[in-house]
Amino acid sequence: MQKQHVPPSGQPGRRASTERIQSVDVFRVLAIAAVIALHTAPHTGPDAVGLRFDARTVWDQLERFAVPLFFMLSGYFWADRCQSGAACWTAGVALARRVLVLFVAWSAIYFLITCAAVGWEAATRPLPGLPTLLLQGTKVHLWFLPALALAALVSGALLARGREHTLLVLAMALYAVGLAGKAYADTPIGFHTHVNVRNGLCFSLIMFVTGIRLRRLGPRPSWRRVGPALALGGLALQLAEVAWLHAQWGTNMAQDFVLGTYFYGLGMTMLALSDPAPLRVPRLAGLGPLVLGIYASHFLFVDLLARPDTPLRAIPGWDIIVVALVFALSLALTGLLWRFAPTRRLVA
Repeated sequence: MQKQHVPPSGQPGRRASTERIQSVDVFRVLAIAAVIALHTAPHTGPDAVGLRFDARTVWDQLERFAVPLFFMLSGYFWADRCQSGAACWTAGVALARRVLVLFVAWSAIYFLITCAAVGWEAATRPLPGLPTLLLQGTKVHLWFLPALALAALVSGALLARGREHTLLVLAMALYAVGLAGKAYADTPIGFHTHVNVRNGLCFSLIMFVTGIRLRRLGPRPSWRRVGPALALGGLALQLAEVAWLHAQWGTNMAQDFVLGTYFYGLGMTMLALSDPAPLRVPRLAGLGPLVLGIYASHFLFVDLLARPDTPLRAIPGWDIIVVALVFALSLALTGLLWRFAPTRRLVA
């Protein structure tokens, strides 16, 4: 969820600074639809996603490319502003400032709406701990924003000092810690903690750094073949992992990240950046600049339409209908906020 890059001149296969990559914007729209589907799926009750290896669980895992793609694209386009040591730090601070403003603003919005709906005492009684409040905010999906800010700051700080190798090793080590503390927590190599290791740097840094590396390598025409192959291999590994973890240790199969998720997201990102002709869909691509606003605002409508106890779940095809409704309402709100200068910063 990042503005398009300004590529260095004179390098083959790279675009003019003002030109957007249509397939990237199309993938952003597909990814936000996948995020909405993840957040509207039932995760409690007898039909909960992840309790058994059924169609719901498979679809849940198919949608897991979205957040890695957002992180990798952010790193990819950020890398254009990191052309020197000083520039890397400045770019890291600029991106962190931008997304943290959004994080604070939307945390306040969701908190105030909760207060209006249930009252001050009910809204404040289950206050999260300080680490959760700082790294996730007042709504579960907002974790992406401080995670992105931290990835940009750490990347900018280490690259400014020429510590690219250190950055890569740190990113891989944190990913291993994240897997051990989340999807692999029930295994002999895992651990349990009250802090959600998904928040923060454990998963965001490796994705962001991968985006930076992709920018230095391409895009290349070969990514149109390598990307789908890598994505399919990563998805197969991801499905095998969650099935194995469930069979051996009873782990819920609705996992945000496993080892295969990295390769699944990487392949999808490479495909998006390769800009193949079939993925150039102008109408969808035109919605790309609004995806950040849709991401930030969509839980307003998830809370209205996708409650676990809603009788609407009895409607045939509701799982698809609710995704379309949340997407359309979030898009409408984002478009409205975009029209006015004082509120544009909430969605851009």
